[in-house]
Amino acid sequence: MQQPIVHRVQMVVVCIIGLVLMVLVTACSGVGSSGSNITITGTIVSVNASQHSAIVNVNGQQVTVGGLTDQQVVALQPQVGKTYTLQVTGSGTSYTIVPNSTPVLSETQTPEANTTTTVGVTQSPTTFAPGSINFMGTVRSISSSSLIVSMPNGSTLAMSITALTDRSHFGGGLPTSGQLIKVEATANPDGSFTAAKLEPTNANDVTNQNIVEYKGVSTSAVGADRVLHFKVGTKIYNFTIGATTDLSDVGGNAQAIQANQVVKVKVQFAGSTATVLKVDRSNG
Repeated sequence: MQQPIVHRVQMVVVCIIGLVLMVLVTACSGVGSSGSNITITGTIVSVNASQHSAIVNVNGQQVTVGGLTDQQVVALQPQVGKTYTLQVTGSGTSYTIVPNSTPVLSETQTPEANTTTTVGVTQSPTTFAPGSINFMGTVRSISSSSLIVSMPNGSTLAMSITALTDRSHFGGGLPTSGQLIKVEATANPDGSFTAAKLEPTNANDVTNQNIVEYKGVSTSAVGADRVLHFKVGTKIYNFTIGATTDLSDVGGNAQAIQANQVVKVKVQFAGSTATVLKVDRSNG
């Protein structure tokens, strides 16, 4: 009589052990599926304030990014149609933004050029104005043919690297991810940019770290509002000329700047707020 009882006890113990193992496997599987942080870049399609989420078009596929803070919802609502880079966790079409991370505007799509008040930038894909952008920024990603560099206003600029890119200060090599560098970027007719020159920074460059120098073509005459509208490549920037802006090249008169003139605009950023330091007008 004792053997059947012992056998039953053994069976019960085996079943219990099996259940415990199943629970452990399931738990481990759940942890593995959470994944690590990844970066996605796409166009903001819509923002749902009540759900604290946004729909983002990533390479033609719409994905949902949840977990947005109230501040991020407010910041992204007026940015529909613009391209952002976000740090997220998840997979497929459902993601959650990484806590304490910040969505970053992509400069190559719809750059934000701000003055003492927020002023938008429009995309003009059908016309092209030769121009360039010179600045210092941190390399976000880089390959043998392209790189993405952060700009002083918090956005990023993607550029191609070609055989004509001056990399002599790197011995013909490339900067590394995370490195602060000086960039000369030339606009292309298709709206993209090419790195004309890449150079490492030094201690003397610290004072100019938040300055961007644009060279483009004015799209209209400066009016009484003192707003300078100019285009670099296919993008129109709008900056307000301040009382302290150096206008010596135009006789101190902002209204002397007319449409279709080559202008060089030196801007200092404090976050997303910009102050125009100097405007030069040139026909060359």
